[in-house]
Amino acid sequence: MRKLMFLAVPLVLLFAGAQAQAATIQVGSAGALGANDFFDWGQVRVLDGGGNAVAQPSPQNVTSNLGRTGSISDGGTFTGLVEGTDWFGNFTIGNNVLYTGDPNNPFAASSSFTMNFNTDVAGLGLQITSNFYGAFTASLEVFNGATSLGVFNVAGVMDGNEDGTAPFLGALSDAVDIDRAVFTLTSNTGAGFGVNRLLTTDTPFGNNAEVPEPATLGLVGMGVLAAIRRRRQNRS
Repeated sequence: MRKLMFLAVPLVLLFAGAQAQAATIQVGSAGALGANDFFDWGQVRVLDGGGNAVAQPSPQNVTSNLGRTGSISDGGTFTGLVEGTDWFGNFTIGNNVLYTGDPNNPFAASSSFTMNFNTDVAGLGLQITSNFYGAFTASLEVFNGATSLGVFNVAGVMDGNEDGTAPFLGALSDAVDIDRAVFTLTSNTGAGFGVNRLLTTDTPFGNNAEVPEPATLGLVGMGVLAAIRRRRQNRS
């Protein structure tokens, strides 16, 4: 009997350890995010009488394809541009691009912008690129209230090929608990950066409904004991 207890208890502890705390992971592709909604930046695109994009003040209220609301802010201005029309980077031609500045004054552009959600999401992500040619790095920090859920980084190269190769930077939590996201260009700064549509998901990674509760863990341990006992009896 002493041997049976020695075998069963570590298994129970293993399940208890797996229950642990919420986690947030980096997501490097739109497919891995499993998005079910998006914020398209065509909604912040404003043109003057000559068809030129006009910078808009920060913050801006935005609405997703499915009606989720939020706001974007960068401490300066935003401009809605279009890849292949008035933005020439590494998004797919025709993508609506959110630029963190004014095309008429690019050296006053911001190197960071914040997305605030009025209702929490489980994950989010977008493609991002510097407004300067060359290699760059960027980061994403996601929050629940004042609590940081994680900081994630990506590297890329801006070469103006308009080929959809801008890196994807996203995060996915194991709970629907992200209410704020901060995207920051961390190198090759000075003229701001651009992002394409912000994808979101309400589906956490994993399946929290199947994480054992403490009472269930006890039943698992009893079941392991019973199974081992039956096996020993059958061998007798």
